[in-house]
Amino acid sequence: MSVTVTEGQIVFRQWTSDGLTEQTRTFASLHELYQLCLQAGNPNLIERVIIKGRDESGAERTLTFSFQSLSMELKDLLP
Repeated sequence: MSVTVTEGQIVFRQWTSDGLTEQTRTFASLHELYQLCLQAGNPNLIERVIIKGRDESGAERTLTFSFQSLSMELKDLLP
């Protein structure tokens, strides 16, 4: 059996007037994940990606990637 992705979720965060909100989108392939991550003009920050699938022996596997975003102004970086 080959390694396969069976499903996944990507969790976005965005600051709004109501505070920090999360939005979850699902995907069925790595191609769909790339499309969700690379949308031009998307104001959301990627918080985490969860990929579920099966390994070569058919056992279920789950990978979770967690990200931390930081926003800074250029003036804060310059001496």
